[in-house]
This record gives sequence, C-alpha cells and structure tokens, in this order.
Amino acid sequence: MVFLKPLLNFLRRIIQNRYMIRSLVVRDIRARYVGSSLGIFWSVVHPLSQLLIYYFVFSLILKVKLGPEYGGTHFAIWLIVGLLPWMLFSEVVLRAPGAVLEQANLIKKTIFPSEVLPFSHLAAAMVNHFIALGILLIFIGAFDVGLSLRAILVIPYLVAIGILAMGISWILSAFNVFLRDIGQVIGLFINVWFYFTPIIYPRDLIPEKFQDLLWLNPMSHAVEGYRMALLGQTTPEPWSLIYLFSIGLCLFGVGGLVFKQLKPAFADVL
Repeated sequence: MVFLKPLLNFLRRIIQNRYMIRSLVVRDIRARYVGSSLGIFWSVVHPLSQLLIYYFVFSLILKVKLGPEYGGTHFAIWLIVGLLPWMLFSEVVLRAPGAVLEQANLIKKTIFPSEVLPFSHLAAAMVNHFIALGILLIFIGAFDVGLSLRAILVIPYLVAIGILAMGISWILSAFNVFLRDIGQVIGLFINVWFYFTPIIYPRDLIPEKFQDLLWLNPMSHAVEGYRMALLGQTTPEPWSLIYLFSIGLCLFGVGGLVFKQLKPAFADVL
C-alpha cells in the first residue's frame, strides 16, 4: 500500500493539470512532423511499412516458424507484437533525461508542476503506440491467427509498462539536471536491455541456467504478456503480470520520492 499513495497523488495531479498536459502532448506531436505535408499521417505510414517489410522478409522469404504455443502465427507478426511494448517503453525512457531540461525556462520563471513533464512524453508515445497497435490488430484479425477475447489483457500490461516507465523517467529526469552524462549513458543501457529481453528471439533459445535471470527482467514479462494476449493459445500467467506491476509500482514510488527530493533545487541549477 505504501506505493499506491504516490500513484494516487500523481493521478490527482494529472487531473488537476490535464489541460496543460494536453497542450504539451499536442505540441510534442506537432513538433515531430513540423514542415511535413502529410503530418501525423506518418504515424500510420511508419508502423504499416515496418509491418509489411517484416512480414515479407521473415514470413515469405525466410519462412521462420514458431512453436505451437502461438498457434502457427507468422514470425514477422510475432516480432512486431514484441517490439511494440518495447518501443513504447524505450521511447519514454530515452527521452526522460531531457524532460526537465527541455522546459528549463518554465521551471525557472514560474511555479510549475515539473513532475508531469515525463508524463507528457509518455502520453505522446502512447498516441503513436495506439496507432501502431490498431494497425497490428487489424492485420492479426484479417490475415493471421485472428483475435480472441484475450486481446483485452493488453490493457493491464500497457498500464504496468506506463507505471514502470514513469518511475524510471522521474529518476533519470531528476538526476540529469545535476549529472548531464546520464542522457548519454542511458542510450547504451537501453541497447543492452533490448538484447537482454526476448524480443527478436524466442525465450526457449535461452539456456536453462539463464532462464531465471531472464525472468527478473520486467520487460520480458511485458513482451511475453503482449504476445500471449494477442497471439497465444492460452491466457498469460497471472503471476507474470503481478510481478510486472510490483516492479513498476516499486520504481514508481522510488522515482516519485527522488523527484520530489531533488525538485526544489532544479531552478537553481538550471
């Protein structure tokens, strides 16, 4: 329960500042496509083209096959389903070090709820995630294994990923105000984390002696949860989701505490 209090307080702060957050998210999304004639339409083109390329290479040319637990789905679809939660998580974490620095003028000049800045990055990433997920669901339903009611289980996994990403983002954004090298180090760390997560390879390929170490990684549970919800023949293990939520809530509480302690010094350093 000790970690639920900061979560509830944060949700209250989100509601109080919802109009400002919406403005930050809209500005963030527009900035990505400024000067582009197609604008946000590129958010549809990019995931769709990626899906088609993977499908062509892995399913039609290489003809990679998966085990029976995924009901004979194409490897390309399996790969993209695993990439989606990782891309959401990594985008938020990689942008986290600059969350406070990017709004230095606001923080120095006004009383500003800086703790919502990482959340605006999460919300903007969610927009692209939902677009890509919508395209993928159509593709799975129409051309692959089809969808079942288990697909609704993506929602709790998505919430857990968001909580985990927010906790880490608070820590990184706060520390980066004082230690600017964090922004460089996190890129390397995320690359290592990517290969430590069973995204581009099935978890069965990992030697037995490393399986327990692999499952300490919370993003392994997120990726496998997405795959079992959208492609699997059985319901994801409840303990896997519980573990992901537990790690996420712990980091959320720690991250909120770190940010709260360092926040009063932001204006002086910036």
